[in-house]
Amino acid sequence: MTLNEPPPNTQIPPAEQRLLAGVEPRIVRLMWILAVAGTAGFWLARGGSWAASYAVGAALSALSFQWMKTAVGALAEAFVAHAVSGSAQPRPRRGTTGVVARFVLRYALIGLAAYVIFRSSSLSLAAFFAGLFVAIAAILAEVAYQVYCGFRDT
Repeated sequence: MTLNEPPPNTQIPPAEQRLLAGVEPRIVRLMWILAVAGTAGFWLARGGSWAASYAVGAALSALSFQWMKTAVGALAEAFVAHAVSGSAQPRPRRGTTGVVARFVLRYALIGLAAYVIFRSSSLSLAAFFAGLFVAIAAILAEVAYQVYCGFRDT
């Protein structure tokens, strides 16, 4: 199949469309739950500095997730626009540079926060890194839910 040929019939059944439409809200909701529960757990188990470190990590994880979602959406949109136009030279959208800059900036922001926490003896680097995994844990939970739904419907 080339870019000029129409794609094969790829209709998604309505039940799966509804399931897929809820992916992002479920991930965001679970990130909030994990952030609040983890912060409370660290507060009770280790104290305020651990809870604050975890909360900062969780907030950066959520921010990174949002920036990643924006970057992937913009890059996919640019790719589709290029594929549909069929031109030899890709023409970046006006906002693509900003998306790429935020994509790189998020790692710098995470590194800066880790450095500040590492240099500060009052905050916990371990709790910060645990907080950074909030988005990954939420995404893995969504994957497990999708697999469960797939097996449940068969």
